Amino acid sequence: MAAIVEQHNDEYGIMWPASVAPYDVHVVALAAGSREVAEIADGVVAALEEAGRSVLLDDRDERPGEKFADADLIGCPVRLTVGKKSLEDGQVDLLIREGRAEERVPVGEIPVRVGGFLDGA
Repeated sequence: MAAIVEQHNDEYGIMWPASVAPYDVHVVALAAGSREVAEIADGVVAALEEAGRSVLLDDRDERPGEKFADADLIGCPVRLTVGKKSLEDGQVDLLIREGRAEERVPVGEIPVRVGGFLDGA
């Protein structure tokens, strides 16, 4: 594991390769007090788990910056951010940890988009 961490890291933390990551996806729910955000985040987790993915859900009542920093340190290959701002247009923010490529993805397409990345990685 030390060799993996030595080869797969950046200034933010570990970038686990999909083949050895402790979780496939890290779902970060922002605005923890929002019932809508919590319901969407739970639905995203359920859809990913149904698709055979291991998921870590961060629904703590912490500031977004702290959640993002923790997610970077943990280093799951994919981070999905569910928040009020992105949900206004029915999407969530998807970040590929290695290379930090980011895009908005419609909620209904999440399992396919995440699967496409993880299976192709």
